Amino acid sequence: MQKAFAPLALILAVLFFSSCTTVKAFRPGYDSFEEGLALFNQGDFGAAIPHFRDATRADPNMAEAYFYLGRSYISTSRWRSAIQPLRIAFRLAPNNAKDEIMNVLMDAVFAAALNDLKLGDGPSHRDSDRETL
Repeated sequence: MQKAFAPLALILAVLFFSSCTTVKAFRPGYDSFEEGLALFNQGDFGAAIPHFRDATRADPNMAEAYFYLGRSYISTSRWRSAIQPLRIAFRLAPNNAKDEIMNVLMDAVFAAALNDLKLGDGPSHRDSDRETL
């Protein structure tokens, strides 16, 4: 009986673990998010931005995509562009992630303000950094 149970247990384990990995694959925008995250982790922040933007369009409730979109903007020194996705990420995120998001958001706000002081606050530079999601 033990020999008959072993293959059944193996099949059930494979089905269980494969179903866990495929659940995320059916989530709208998850593929774009994964592609963006791979680029982000390689340090290619500019190339990651369109993937995170696509993920937020496919799933407007994906807090992680908004968070990494904001972080990507920060990493490319586009401080003002980072603020809106980080605010959305903060609103959508679970409570245990809000502190980290708030810290990154405050960094973006302060950097944008410092950048305005350094470059001047003329409308031409202010509008050039704004980007819609």
